[in-house]
Amino acid sequence: MPIKSQGNVVVNYNGQNITQYLNTQSLEAIVNEIDTTNLTSTGNEKTPGSVNWTVNVGGFWAKALDDILGPDAVSTPSALRDMSVELGVSGATVEYAWEENSFVGNYRVEASDPTGVITWSGTLAVSGSPTRT
Repeated sequence: MPIKSQGNVVVNYNGQNITQYLNTQSLEAIVNEIDTTNLTSTGNEKTPGSVNWTVNVGGFWAKALDDILGPDAVSTPSALRDMSVELGVSGATVEYAWEENSFVGNYRVEASDPTGVITWSGTLAVSGSPTRT
């Protein structure tokens, strides 16, 4: 049975729940491919390398959100932040968490439509692999 995203995604950054400011979220794990092709190979050969994790987020901008992410976007914090993403319905959830291994990698505020709302998008970059529970 498919799980709807509404009400079933929780994102925390630096101890703050930012879910109410989100209308989009993606959790990405991209495995780097290392080319191991040599002169005796009969085709391209690869082996898996390290994993690059990112959490892409966005939604409707609010000052309260800017108070959470803005300072870390303006000046990289001296200590990395905690960050977590929880997905699923009660009794069937998965949480990906990084302790003191996250930072604001990209923060964009968009006011391109004079009749529309101000939106934002960003990347919560992470260092290392998460704890998955």
